Amino acid sequence: MTKQKNKNPDPSPQPDVAKKPCTEVARGAASLASKRKAEDLPSLMSMSPFAGWSPVKKFMVISSKGSAKVVDRSAFKIHRDLKSILSDESIEVTKLGSGDLMVELKSNVQAKKLGAIATFLDTPVTVSPHKSLTSSKGVIRSHDLRCCSEEEMVEELSGVTHARRIKVRRGEDKIQTDTVVLTFDSPKPPSRIRAGYLTLDVRPYVPLPMRCYKSKRYGHGKDRCKKPAAVCVRCGKGGHVERDCSVDPHCVNCRGDHAASSKTCPKFLEEQAILRYKADNGGTFQQARKAVVVELHKTISIRAAEPEVPAKRMAEKSKDRRPLGKQSIVLRLWRWMLRIRFPQS
Repeated sequence: MTKQKNKNPDPSPQPDVAKKPCTEVARGAASLASKRKAEDLPSLMSMSPFAGWSPVKKFMVISSKGSAKVVDRSAFKIHRDLKSILSDESIEVTKLGSGDLMVELKSNVQAKKLGAIATFLDTPVTVSPHKSLTSSKGVIRSHDLRCCSEEEMVEELSGVTHARRIKVRRGEDKIQTDTVVLTFDSPKPPSRIRAGYLTLDVRPYVPLPMRCYKSKRYGHGKDRCKKPAAVCVRCGKGGHVERDCSVDPHCVNCRGDHAASSKTCPKFLEEQAILRYKADNGGTFQQARKAVVVELHKTISIRAAEPEVPAKRMAEKSKDRRPLGKQSIVLRLWRWMLRIRFPQS
């Protein structure tokens, strides 16, 4: 039995095209797009309703000029007048520790309206961008920039407002290193930066946690401390300094058996993780704290519910070492969770 031929053959059969991997197709598309001129490629930002929006102006601070403070006025009047100025019913206002008001804006139009005011509630004020939320710091490292001054780097590097070279002390001398801390005029530092013919990687700058030298607690400096006199960093009590202290160490931050200046203190690790999260993701310190601490508290509460298991293991491991109490176990778990979830860079 013979096979029946196809009466209607395809007059224009498609040529046999070899299938390319998806990566080659994507690479070819990216290469084609890169060859086109920049002006022929409209950006998504230019087509959005926030065209021209500068994130630098997102957080503005209202500061009082004279002795009269805006924050001393009625909270209802402040909120009502700000809504009238910005033509927005849903505005976010935060009272700062300095007594100023920080307003979170949504567009350049609102930034221009708020920046134009000279008085607010019959009080002379100045309106300026928030310094820490509208700028960021990054770290670069290059031996080729050792001969460049800090002033030259600020002048030549794009978007850089300040440069500080890290120095280390060797005996009585200070030696310059290849590491430079740059301040950028943007909420987040770029991942890379062009320095002449060099292309350098930029990593976020994570500062050390702020610890008061009077109360030895984190989160404020000695100028805003409410404690009348300084306490010992070793035991947390007043009347003497650390070198004269002979009692057992007691941390005023976590109540652990170490000094308040210990780098293994759970509170220090917590503050360090918050600052690292803020450097990587931007935003306010309160937002970073909420993202870090809430998750850690949940995990620690679950793992600290049954402390007798690790205590028994530690007791069996060494007869001379006393079993861990519940507080010590929680502190150890806290340190462990911080190092696992927020590893040091």
